[in-house]
Amino acid sequence: MRVLNPRPSRQAQPLSEALRDAGHDVLELPLLAVEPLALDAVARTQILALDRYDGVVFVSANAARYGVAAVSDYWPQWPDPLPCVAVGVATAAVLEAEGLRVHIAAQEDSEGMLALPILQAVAGQHWLICRGEDGRELLRSTLLERGAEVETLALYKRFLPNTARAEWAACYPRPDVVLLSSAMIWRHWQQIAGAEAIAPWLITVSSRLAETVRAAGATRVTCADGAQPKHWLAALAQLPQ
Repeated sequence: MRVLNPRPSRQAQPLSEALRDAGHDVLELPLLAVEPLALDAVARTQILALDRYDGVVFVSANAARYGVAAVSDYWPQWPDPLPCVAVGVATAAVLEAEGLRVHIAAQEDSEGMLALPILQAVAGQHWLICRGEDGRELLRSTLLERGAEVETLALYKRFLPNTARAEWAACYPRPDVVLLSSAMIWRHWQQIAGAEAIAPWLITVSSRLAETVRAAGATRVTCADGAQPKHWLAALAQLPQ
């Protein structure tokens, strides 16, 4: 199959290689670009007070990369024994490379993190969520409902690359399958593809996103069990050839 990999340029290679190794034709068309945000006074205060939190949540590998880099500018080493929560194995790998103690969600989304034992009895605790500037509010609002004090630290912004529309216009043949690893990528895919957005098979990273895609009129939708290459390949293997 001809598969569209929409991941940011610097993150696309492992998935593209796995797809090609499995015999698929890969179209790399980044639908997401990521840039770090400058730390404002509030962000610097949060980092300087890192040892006062009961734990830190990282909602993406980008949050982990930029978070670790930001902390390293102010702390000679990570405050011990401050635990970290990671949304999935790619995020955890960034943190574990720094020697940090990581709790990994089995389901790679906010719902999966909220199911972790460490985030159950959080009343009276103080948690920091490292994320992009426009992240989902479910994690924060649920922890607040559970009685925690919660702060968010915006470390990066995400946007549609300027070249995406032109690259799509020049793309022939069109893909048979599009991989949708986030709600923002889905929105960007709709922006550049228009009415064609629901024509290919659409594989989503979560059942929640699958529902959103179906609500937009897509009928050929399936859900992967995670965001790792093996999960996308397993979902592709289930599609009619």
